[in-house]
Amino acid sequence: MFPDRSREIQFHKEAARRCVAEGNHTGARSAYFKWVESVRQQNINTNGQLQHDLEEARKEYSEFVRTDPIYLRIREAVTEKIKDHPDILQTDLYSVLDGFNKEDIAYAMYFAAEHGAVIRTKKGRTYSLSLP
Repeated sequence: MFPDRSREIQFHKEAARRCVAEGNHTGARSAYFKWVESVRQQNINTNGQLQHDLEEARKEYSEFVRTDPIYLRIREAVTEKIKDHPDILQTDLYSVLDGFNKEDIAYAMYFAAEHGAVIRTKKGRTYSLSLP
């Protein structure tokens, strides 16, 4: 039997929304990730019974990201790098983007691709990045 994650899901959902209301982008980013992951795990455990909830959580997370200052700064910096170096590898960005850590760059590139701001193509163990 798999554990029921409903309390955990509700906790992270409320935490994400509270952090957004407080302007705490770092906390919201973490809470949204945990909310989505908790729903994803419970959806697996219930053979897809939470698919609607998972889609809701992913959509809300994606909408939050559109306003996340770290995402916006990284997306802007990456767009400039891609203009200068079409098909740059995501792993190469880690060393050329000063002031950003690997996790934040990966987060931003995932959502930039989802939002249509970049094209992210799997290339070995990384991604090749280009502009649409």
